[in-house]
Amino acid sequence: MSIHRFSHLWVALFFTVAAHAQPYWQKGSRLASIGGSAFLTGTSSDLTNARLSLQGGSCAFLTPTTAIGLEASIDLASMTQTYATTGRVHFMASGASDQDFSLLLDAHVGMAYHENQTVMGESFNSSDVKVGVGAQCTWWVSQGTGIYLWPQLSKTNGGPSGLWEWQLSLPIGVQWNWHQKP
Repeated sequence: MSIHRFSHLWVALFFTVAAHAQPYWQKGSRLASIGGSAFLTGTSSDLTNARLSLQGGSCAFLTPTTAIGLEASIDLASMTQTYATTGRVHFMASGASDQDFSLLLDAHVGMAYHENQTVMGESFNSSDVKVGVGAQCTWWVSQGTGIYLWPQLSKTNGGPSGLWEWQLSLPIGVQWNWHQKP
């Protein structure tokens, strides 16, 4: 057998990417989101690691263009646990689900608490905060379904060094809207 036959296998082994989508639902003046993932690692006879991550959030529009929201998440692994919450203020800059495109801007503040355990059994805790902005760009495929890209730039002390640094996250997802204008 030649190396050429295995080239696709090598590409799959070395360039595997995990994608995570967080769907958003909208009914009237409320938005809600849920998300989660679970990972098991090991061989056929051993389980070496397990991880469960859950997220949820909601926001309510106070005016037709302004909303406030709250999100919470929990991340459980064999040696670490993280509990986080984020508050957001949203502003509908343009568009709606009855148009091709909408832009929802946000400012957010969040905090997280981490519990860690070493292999030797010792425990230590840490916490971090973040402050940032985001822009949810949604392309509406139909009046009830949209695909969004939500770049978020945050200043946080949650990196490995514990020093304040910039972080960019780029969620991609699907949004469903049950509140359609006549």
